[in-house]
Amino acid sequence: MEHQTLSFTPVEHPDPRVLRLGFELGDPYLEQCWSAVLGPSSTLLLRRLPTMWIARVPAEVDAADLSQSLGLGASTTPNSRFGRTLQRLVDFGMARRSPDGDGLDVFGRVPPLNARQLSRVPEWTRTAHHRLLDVHLERFADPLGTSSRRPEVVEITARLDRLQSGGGSPGVGLDVAPKAVGR
Repeated sequence: MEHQTLSFTPVEHPDPRVLRLGFELGDPYLEQCWSAVLGPSSTLLLRRLPTMWIARVPAEVDAADLSQSLGLGASTTPNSRFGRTLQRLVDFGMARRSPDGDGLDVFGRVPPLNARQLSRVPEWTRTAHHRLLDVHLERFADPLGTSSRRPEVVEITARLDRLQSGGGSPGVGLDVAPKAVGR
């Protein structure tokens, strides 16, 4: 049996608004809001990628192994559950096919759900969307950290310093490290 290696490369989102204000892949918003639209396997794959990028950028993984680890079975054909999971990431604007065709260029930030998507999700998801979006936007409304967010400003400043000094991931202008969930 021939093994297919897939490559997942973090890239900046093409929309400058999402790049500036979007949610990182490790943010609870992805799981609590986008899972109702993307489905559980696509959401789980997106949540795993920042951890995979810690070890290597781009992340390269055996397709069948990854599919099995997501609970989707060993098949990786385009019409398999795994193939449809990858296609959903492309269809919903979370990724694009890589130029070499052996994987995906994955956007390191996701936008908030749009009005059409919100109209199709359960009330619980709409409530989570409003709550998490409000908290997320508060961070931008209070950039100096005059509220209780002072430690986050220090963390963000340190990340920007690393990026400017060349200490970030090579060729990637995104910080895709997962955030702590317990906020």
